[in-house]
Amino acid sequence: MDEPAAEAADAAPDPGAPEMSGAIIVGVHRGQARAVLDEAARLAVEFERPLLCAYVSEDSYLTEWDPSDVAGESLHPTEVGSGEGEAVLALSAAIGSAIDERPDKPSSWALRLLAGDPAKALARLAAEVDARIIVVGTHRRGFSHTLENWLAGSVGAHLTHDQTVPVVVVPVTKDRNGPTLA
Repeated sequence: MDEPAAEAADAAPDPGAPEMSGAIIVGVHRGQARAVLDEAARLAVEFERPLLCAYVSEDSYLTEWDPSDVAGESLHPTEVGSGEGEAVLALSAAIGSAIDERPDKPSSWALRLLAGDPAKALARLAAEVDARIIVVGTHRRGFSHTLENWLAGSVGAHLTHDQTVPVVVVPVTKDRNGPTLA
């Protein structure tokens, strides 16, 4: 199995990095139910596609822009915010561990760091790699998660309305609320 590839949009292609064209993309974050990653990995195996995990930096902000103003510039961060580097490394290790525990593993996987609104960042990534499917999870139950959903909206809902790539929303219910990532 390939090791995870750290990918930056403006970096020269790494000959050792796995090919991510046609990947199954899964939005990942710290504390996420592992059921979301498991479903994405199952789909990657079933469709014989690589698995591309996407983490949107919590302290990033990206505004909409005119492409002519930023020609040749990357929309993805090349660095993580202060204190977030260790969290991203822990998340990468948790993903690797979860995939290694599976009897059926994707042919390859990578973790990509993104910036901006999560739904827009996942949509940009899907277009870049010609993704086959985007997988996200629902919010957990509880007041703070309900408030977050009410204020910011659901990433899954935004994607299903604005995306041409199929979107799979994995329900995170009480019975699927088992192990989490990092």
